[in-house]
Amino acid sequence: MEASFDGAKLREVRKDRGKTQAMLAVKMGTSIRHVRALETGEKTNPSACLLCKVAVALDVPMETFMRIQPEEGDELV
Repeated sequence: MEASFDGAKLREVRKDRGKTQAMLAVKMGTSIRHVRALETGEKTNPSACLLCKVAVALDVPMETFMRIQPEEGDELV
């Protein structure tokens, strides 16, 4: 199974929560540029620490932003 970060999902959740990129950046302790890079796919491999900050800032589970892709031979539990 492969998991990858989904920046489009981050943007969707942020907008659903009524937050701007600037508001999210402040809550995460980062820059608007960094938030934008995550949302547009320029940054595709954020650290677990950063994902945790995003999740806390938007009040959602960390896995909200992950795209899970099964690989051949994976068993679904």
